[in-house]
Amino acid sequence: MEGSSEATTLQKKKNTVSKGKIKKSLKNVLCRPDQLFWPEITENEGKRIESVLKNHSIVIPVFQKPHWKEIKNVPKEKRPKPPKLKKNEGLLLGIRECTDSIQNGSCSGIVLEAKLNPRLIVHPLLDLCINRQVPYVCLPDLKKISATYFGVPTSCLGIKSDHLLDVKNEIVKIANNYPQPKPTVEIKQVNKAEKIELNKMDITENTTFTFLFRKRKNKRVFVPSSQDKEENATKKFIGQDFIEFSGKEEERSRTYMKMIVKRITNNPARVKKK
Repeated sequence: MEGSSEATTLQKKKNTVSKGKIKKSLKNVLCRPDQLFWPEITENEGKRIESVLKNHSIVIPVFQKPHWKEIKNVPKEKRPKPPKLKKNEGLLLGIRECTDSIQNGSCSGIVLEAKLNPRLIVHPLLDLCINRQVPYVCLPDLKKISATYFGVPTSCLGIKSDHLLDVKNEIVKIANNYPQPKPTVEIKQVNKAEKIELNKMDITENTTFTFLFRKRKNKRVFVPSSQDKEENATKKFIGQDFIEFSGKEEERSRTYMKMIVKRITNNPARVKKK
């Protein structure tokens, strides 16, 4: 070839993020308008709960995990496994187990991790506690306490009803210093006899339905009973099409509040765990 052709290099694009750096982003998040009731207890109150929980601690066996060089040639089924922990019967460990017990009515108190982040994961649990009037408190360093005494680092610790009465009484005493808000939903407990009667009513009151067919296009098939009264009512404006309203103003319910939109940004300088 005549002449030497030089390789052309592409110019780098501007405003590009280099590999490894986190791009700053902005998100609009729909949040609840009501404030979350988060009773974070004091240091002295936390020591009181910790001392009561210590009385019900279990023996945690020490297990030293062997090195990979020692067990790589051993089949997976025959490799040494950590011994199973004996769980205390009166304790509820985890958010799922605590929510199920509150719904069943078998929970008498709950202790939450005060440094829980995000708190959104326990919103349904707190709503149940308020509606069912189950006392709960927020204890700092609950994960460390539950790991040292019960072998499980949980962020939600519950007490079963008719179990661990000393722990339950201590939670109730401390929770009285932080009064809970009023329940938003009225829960009515139905007895077994009432449930049977309701089921019988559903069976006996079933009616047979028949199909209605329109004979004329201008007339309706089904005419409600309230329509006759509306036709006989006197109208102030004659010869005009309008919608008549009653003189009484409708009472607007203020039980629901509008949702709030919050802007949340990430932290580009966040250091990732290695």
